[in-house]
Amino acid sequence: MGNHEDMERVLSRRFRSLEGPARLKLAREILEGLGSRFDADVCALLVEELHDVGDPLLAAWLDTLPASANGAWIETQLRSDNAALVSSWERFFSFQARRDPFDLLAWARALAGTGAYEESAQKLRLAMAQDVHPTFFARAEKLVRQLSGSVRSNLRQCKLAVLGSSTTNLLVPILQALCLRDRIEAEIYEGPYGSIEQQIWDDKSGLTAFGPNIVMLVMHWRDLDLDAAAKSPQAWIDQFIEERKVVWKRLSDLFACHIVQPSFDYPASDAYGHLAAVLTGGRTRVIDLLNLRLREEAPPNVSILNSVAAQREVGAKRWEDPSAWFRYRQHPAPEGLPELAEAYISHVRAVLGLSRKVLVTDLDNTLWNGVIGEDGLDGIGLGPGSPEGEAHLNFQQYMLDLKSRGILLAVCSKNNPEDAQLPFLRHPHMALRLDDFAAFRANWDDKAANLRVIARDLSLGLDSFVFVDDNPLECEWVRSQIPEVTVVDLGSSPFHYVRKLDRGRYFEALSLSKEDLVRADQYRVEAQREGLRASAASLDDFLQKLQLEAAVEEVTKKNLARVTQLVNKTNQFNVTTRRYTEAQMRTMAEDQNGWVGVFQMSDRMGSYGLIGVLCCRPADRGETWEIDTWLMSCRTLGRQMEKFMFDRLVEAAIQRRIRRLIGLYRPTAKNGLVKELYDQMGFRRVAEDSEEVRYELDVPAKPIVTATHVRNVSAITAGAER
Repeated sequence: MGNHEDMERVLSRRFRSLEGPARLKLAREILEGLGSRFDADVCALLVEELHDVGDPLLAAWLDTLPASANGAWIETQLRSDNAALVSSWERFFSFQARRDPFDLLAWARALAGTGAYEESAQKLRLAMAQDVHPTFFARAEKLVRQLSGSVRSNLRQCKLAVLGSSTTNLLVPILQALCLRDRIEAEIYEGPYGSIEQQIWDDKSGLTAFGPNIVMLVMHWRDLDLDAAAKSPQAWIDQFIEERKVVWKRLSDLFACHIVQPSFDYPASDAYGHLAAVLTGGRTRVIDLLNLRLREEAPPNVSILNSVAAQREVGAKRWEDPSAWFRYRQHPAPEGLPELAEAYISHVRAVLGLSRKVLVTDLDNTLWNGVIGEDGLDGIGLGPGSPEGEAHLNFQQYMLDLKSRGILLAVCSKNNPEDAQLPFLRHPHMALRLDDFAAFRANWDDKAANLRVIARDLSLGLDSFVFVDDNPLECEWVRSQIPEVTVVDLGSSPFHYVRKLDRGRYFEALSLSKEDLVRADQYRVEAQREGLRASAASLDDFLQKLQLEAAVEEVTKKNLARVTQLVNKTNQFNVTTRRYTEAQMRTMAEDQNGWVGVFQMSDRMGSYGLIGVLCCRPADRGETWEIDTWLMSCRTLGRQMEKFMFDRLVEAAIQRRIRRLIGLYRPTAKNGLVKELYDQMGFRRVAEDSEEVRYELDVPAKPIVTATHVRNVSAITAGAER
């Protein structure tokens, strides 16, 4: 540190003694001396000393800088024209592998200044994919506002309300930035300071006029007004929970929204010390019991945010700032807000169906230490015997835990296939086995190409993938080729692999369905079905051999979470791609004038699970149904499931004396698969514009059967064919 300060003083004295041309000459000598080694401190010093050099002279000097990271970075600091800045940043990053968030922010600003909003948003997303300093969000706020209204590459839309018992004006810009990062077009309403109850109960409040579909309640331990030693803690908890239920119901009744209710953090100081956690009425103990009750009592449309985990992540000393609280009622401290915002946004992603579904991993120096093709089975490090080997095994165990809750695992490795498979077959300490992976790509093709093949084979979008690798060059390549894939650069230390993957909350889920638990098995069975297809003489022969059965059922408390999950995650076979919260789905299902069908399918090899949803809303005084949602898992494509769904729809319409069906197709970048669905089902096209195609069908007098290879086993269908 001392040497660096000495160097700064020496250089500053030398520059102060020189005029413009001499300063530029000295700066060039220093840059040439640095060569290809990038030195941010020296470059910053040069920029400071050259700022007051006359523009014509400086501009000419910049045009002749050596081709290096140092020269390019100095250009980014001294040029003012946005187009020139964009070129300078491109040159800098062509020399420099590191991706400093603030440099990416500056590049994004320059791109936005040229009108390249999508590219600007991409650079900003790259910056926010890293751990950024809390000040980053303040410096990015203006750009985020500009891009939020200009970017068209978003995956979801939502109306998000933030209601806080304390100051939220520092939190909201961070939430807006994270929504941009996660491709969520979010309209955010920030309630006035400390007015949660007034906003909820006043029919003329700003919240009521806004009409959110997700409500974030921002609360903390001070809101509990707990004594250090409560006298009747259980009665107090019971009363608090009942009050929360009333608030949740009010919000649900008003908006059919999802609610993110925080659990309660701990005070940084407590005069009772250890006793606060062990006494029956101790404040820490009561908070623990209250948080447990919140999780137990929350209805499906309320998720409980783990504030204690956020507090632990930031650290108790940095989580709370008495000065910030007493001066302007800020809690947590500004330093803790990014972590809190990340926790809230992970719930938003889960509600909107943006949690990731697939973890794709490299092999060498990722699942084990070493290179299997060079070191051989005995030479790679894994398991007991070395700290690094145990760390790699721990990473494998973490991946197995993800698989057990429904996350698909896949391999993407530059390797000979036989070498890549060897540890899974013969190494005694491998936790993962070949059949734990839904896809296994080991070859010498580039990894971006292999990821596209995996996505095609699994019939999943690349925006549902997380890719992990220890090689920063491979990570950068995948980022540049497939920006929709989340890339986690694990770095060189296996001790931090689990931490780096876990911190992103990429796979956050608010519920766990039966389908989640068997998802990996379903993809393995699907491979067996593909084998049967290959051996069949024709498509009819294949469908007959499958012995397909399907059923339609109603939305129930038991299947609501899975129905909502499917509505929010299905992109390809989805005619409108409308997204709904659990509360909104329940409201639609309870409408006696409409109809919601939930579809299951199975064959001789097993169950596909809950794979389709079809929702109709009433129109034209009750004699018409408009198809609001028609979606199906791509795993059932080519099985006549869409025809089965259509047959049940017509059957339900006849039973309810509906005379006409209106079908809507709203094209997106991903749902071209269903572009002609209504045409194939006999609907007539009646209107069309760039946003929507509208169809109509007169309901026939009698039920029809178009799904000739699917046996109807529906319990709720009257007159079902057998």
